[in-house]
Amino acid sequence: LDLACDLNDSDALYLRSYCIYHKEDGYDIQYSLKDALLGFIDAGKAGNSNGYISAGAMLHRGHGSDIPQNQRKAFEYYQEAAEMGSQDGWKNVVACYALGQGVPKCDQTAKYIIETMLDKDDIVNNDSE
Repeated sequence: LDLACDLNDSDALYLRSYCIYHKEDGYDIQYSLKDALLGFIDAGKAGNSNGYISAGAMLHRGHGSDIPQNQRKAFEYYQEAAEMGSQDGWKNVVACYALGQGVPKCDQTAKYIIETMLDKDDIVNNDSE
C-alpha cells in the first residue's frame, strides 16, 4: 500500500488515509488524525473525490485540538469533490447551503443544485430509506 502511495495512486492514498483514520491494518501507532486529513487531501488532489469528501467531513465537525472545525474549508473540499463528478460531493454542497455551514445560507442555491446537478433517481432512493 505504501509503495502505491509513493506512486501517487489516488485509491491507495485514500485507503491508507482511511486506515490511519480508523487505526486499522497497522496504521494505528505512528500516525495521527492530521496525517489522515493530509492523506485524504492528497487522495483528492490525485483524483479521488472520496478523499475530498472525507477531508471535508473531518473539518466539518472537527476533531478536538488535532483538527479544528473549519466549515468553510469543509465546504471547499465538498465542492472540489462535486466538481469531480461526485454525487455525494454535491449532496454535501447542498447541505452546506441549506444549513448555512461554511457558506451563507441560501435555499435558492441549494434548490438549484438539487435540480441541476443531482441524479433524480438517487434523490428518490435516498428519500425512501
